[in-house]
Amino acid sequence: MIFSSLILPSPASADPATSDEARAFAGYSAVIRRTSYGVPHVLATSLGNVTFGQGYAFAQDRFCDLADQIVKVRGERSRWYGPGAGDMNLASDFGYKALGLVELARAQEARLTAEERELASGYVAGFNAFLATTGAARVPGWCRGAPWIAPITVVDLLAYQRDLALLASGNPLVPLIAAASPPGTAALSIPPSAAADALEQLDAQQSGKAGLGSNGWAIGADKSVHGKGMLVANPHFPWQGELKFWESHLTVPNKLNVYGGSLAGLPGVQIGFTDKVAWTHTVATGQRFTYYYVDLVEGSPTTYYVDGAAEAMTGKQVTVLVNTGSGAPVPVTRTMWSTRYGPVIDLSFVDPSFGWTREQAMTYHDANLDNDRMLRQWFTIARAQDAAGVRDAISRDQGIPWVNTIVSDAKGNAFYTDSAQTPALRQSSIEEWAAHPLGALNGSDSSNAWLAVPGARSPGLIPFAQQPQTTRRDYVFNSNDSHWVPHQTQRLTGFSPLQGPEGTPLSVRTRQNLKLIQGREPGTVDSRGRFSVAGLGTAILSGSNYTADELAAATVSACRAQGGTPIDVDGTPVDLRPGCDVLAAWDKRFETTSRGAVLWRETIFSVTGGSMSALNEAGPLFGVAFNPASPTNTPRGAPDDPAALLEGLGRAMQRMRALGFALNVRMDAVQYTLKGSDRIPVPGSTEDVGIANMAEYSPAPGTSLEPVFDAGTPVPGTDLTTKGYVINYGTSFLLTIGYTAQGLDAKCILTFSESTDPASPNFADQTRLYAQKKLRDCKWTESQISGDPALSIKVVVSL
Repeated sequence: MIFSSLILPSPASADPATSDEARAFAGYSAVIRRTSYGVPHVLATSLGNVTFGQGYAFAQDRFCDLADQIVKVRGERSRWYGPGAGDMNLASDFGYKALGLVELARAQEARLTAEERELASGYVAGFNAFLATTGAARVPGWCRGAPWIAPITVVDLLAYQRDLALLASGNPLVPLIAAASPPGTAALSIPPSAAADALEQLDAQQSGKAGLGSNGWAIGADKSVHGKGMLVANPHFPWQGELKFWESHLTVPNKLNVYGGSLAGLPGVQIGFTDKVAWTHTVATGQRFTYYYVDLVEGSPTTYYVDGAAEAMTGKQVTVLVNTGSGAPVPVTRTMWSTRYGPVIDLSFVDPSFGWTREQAMTYHDANLDNDRMLRQWFTIARAQDAAGVRDAISRDQGIPWVNTIVSDAKGNAFYTDSAQTPALRQSSIEEWAAHPLGALNGSDSSNAWLAVPGARSPGLIPFAQQPQTTRRDYVFNSNDSHWVPHQTQRLTGFSPLQGPEGTPLSVRTRQNLKLIQGREPGTVDSRGRFSVAGLGTAILSGSNYTADELAAATVSACRAQGGTPIDVDGTPVDLRPGCDVLAAWDKRFETTSRGAVLWRETIFSVTGGSMSALNEAGPLFGVAFNPASPTNTPRGAPDDPAALLEGLGRAMQRMRALGFALNVRMDAVQYTLKGSDRIPVPGSTEDVGIANMAEYSPAPGTSLEPVFDAGTPVPGTDLTTKGYVINYGTSFLLTIGYTAQGLDAKCILTFSESTDPASPNFADQTRLYAQKKLRDCKWTESQISGDPALSIKVVVSL
């Protein structure tokens, strides 16, 4: 055991630049006990003290993640880094200043409840205390010594929480706000590819196909060997950038005792458990905002009509400081414009008529821009006594921004809801929204405005009471498809289509999750189909996949029948026999030791690359068409004509050979993540093969300036590069928990490890564990914590 104490400096001698900032962390104390793998267990006497300890411990591990984001939401990227490639730093700064997150946060700070103020102030004080005692030149991580490192304020924290609320909402539109300019005036020109990426990201998250995905299972008493609740939390989030989960345990005796994962800047735990209830989230489909187009007054492009009457846009003078590389930063000023709905945006890259023309302008209304409930929401959840208590907490606060919530409790209840912030529209507006190619509404007709519905957090939103929800005693689940299928047999229908689609195909990952819940993975359930905690971990990390189960044998059969007759792939004859032999010997799994997994992934990619809907309807992949009466089991089965599969196999063989990979290469020789100079194998695969355990790469896993892995030279139509599959996205904070007669049993892993400091022993330790698909104990009880052989204790006290 290692014991240390830290007495923070008095305000008079503190490092922060102003005495106000120094006073911000005076009078706090906490005990930070770290167990194996560096997990901090923060013990304190009040909520403010426990978030003080959490902010301090977070800064020890991930200081740069939050510090960088504060610079972003302040609109100061250009001040320190210049305008950026394609003026993207300028676009970020102007966009964030136009949104006014800092001003909204300042107004929010003035109306915080006493408890909210205590929570936020403690976290800020802890973060700043770490900086004061460590110094900018010695903070851990990629930003060490950066000139922009400085103490943060409660307003900064609240502003960033607003940004997180916009994450799977309208956040991708930020650069398009900056690009919008009245006709005839100088516009900020951002790269067309950046604009297209923004819309692609929005389309992906609204269809449940974005990288920000997850699997969540709540197992009830009827499907648990213990007769009590169980939970699988499997968020698919980045392994780089600001959106990395961080693990902690917070205890205030008789007030709070919660364990789990959280995001930078959000005090508390967003996915986790207490001794009574456990919960997780998955990114919800559906609309968090609506586009509007408005008709402009002739000769006045900043005036628009509403019901025939002229209405002036609101102009906001925004100044951004820009580092030009010589001397003091140069101020650049632009006027940013908004309608009654929200900021004007430039969508001309989609269609010139969707830009700011002399006749029309595009704007949007975001349900999460005024979401000021996130700070309190997860603390009220953490103090719930059961699943019904979580439901009531969500009903009271309505602060869940863009996720489904899946809950299990010690009483054996399993609860699901999609309480994501969703616009409320008239039926006529819904029909207009559905008919428009972008889902845009005519904002010059006031009947298309959002409706004020009693019980909603804010006017214009669907209240929680009218959102999808159900409680069962066997299970509920979600894997980023819409609310309509929370269970093999139950359907939640009749809700607004803005909440999410109904009667539409489920992803292959969703269908695979249902197979796993039904016990598809050997050894995971007993003879009555009930899970143990160990069974949950084995199931969710299974290398089995929907496409191989349905199609691999038929593909081998078809290529055997093809024999030595080559198949034509873009004019090149390909003998399929070597590839057929590899697939015949493949274990049909995506394990690090599997041979044939890479070839199968490339085969599926080759087919879906030519037919984007192939995974969701009968055609080149599946023979049985989607049936809305049987959504969990359709589409399925091999197609009558295997030509597309055989061509896909041939193309996959060509691609692998061109990149120098043997057709039977072991997956761990191709798929890995990087920890410093170490290559660590990673199990799993992309969700398009129909696997629960997702692993992939994103060149932009967030908005952080943290350097991203070099994944090699991209190859069109595939994730395979000259370096293989380099992973920086996927299963992140994995938690499996069960309530038993002896107490709770929790296993977990943080796949990318707790610390971003390469010098830390906790920089890669869990990543190596994950390579073996091993979960570890979540140390929860006092005896588990005090008995941990790696226990270290730091007492942090401010004078």
